[in-house]
Amino acid sequence: MFVESASPCEICTSIHDLQLHHIESRRMGGSKNTEIHAEANKAWLCATCHRNITENRWEFTRTEETLRVVDKETGDIVARRLFRPGFEGSSYLHGLNLVESQLEEMLQGVPYLKDEELAELFQAVRFLGKQAWKLQAAILWEAKQRSVYGDRAWEVFFKDEEGVCNRLQSSLEESTWYVVAAGADNPHFWLGYAEDQKAQNPSYSTADFKAELKAARGLVEDPVENRSGPCPWLRTYCSKLGREVSREDCRVCRLY
Repeated sequence: MFVESASPCEICTSIHDLQLHHIESRRMGGSKNTEIHAEANKAWLCATCHRNITENRWEFTRTEETLRVVDKETGDIVARRLFRPGFEGSSYLHGLNLVESQLEEMLQGVPYLKDEELAELFQAVRFLGKQAWKLQAAILWEAKQRSVYGDRAWEVFFKDEEGVCNRLQSSLEESTWYVVAAGADNPHFWLGYAEDQKAQNPSYSTADFKAELKAARGLVEDPVENRSGPCPWLRTYCSKLGREVSREDCRVCRLY
């Protein structure tokens, strides 16, 4: 039965055809257990998301800190949201206004810097630009974890008001780099890695980047004593060290 709710679907944020879902099932005939009917055990879901759960295709779990929906057949995360008690998004975003105002003030002082100070400021601003670029990547990666955006995340976040995909202000301008890195467990590391690779080899492509990510994800950490030959973790990226490493520099496994 469809009901009215002031809240959207907790999984996909749809506001249509909302239904009340009991996280711990009432089972046949309902339940006299008061915890089953407590608000903490209820979730507003749209009809489609609710059906995927009740028909046992999705597993839905929710705690004070996490909401997670997993596809039972593939094990893929359909949606994930994190919560932090006391965290205020408005206060967090207010910091952006402070940064913007400080940058505006710094613009006024540029003509009065000494030569060496001018060079120092330029390098510092380049660093800030890279940090902002990584923040964009973190936003994209987070958006992809929420079914409200999913695989359309980059389309939503990298288009301007006229629907044109923006070129990003970094050495990796195409949004494809962000899209590929967003599939990694550590997008910040991999975006920095891709930027370094591109700087060293201009022909390094997103296809190369995707292949290296796939290789890193496919590494299986079997016990070292059961392996022989080349290091089982060593590719361009070493999953044991968490960084790029050459064969000559690898000292972790001590296999050769």
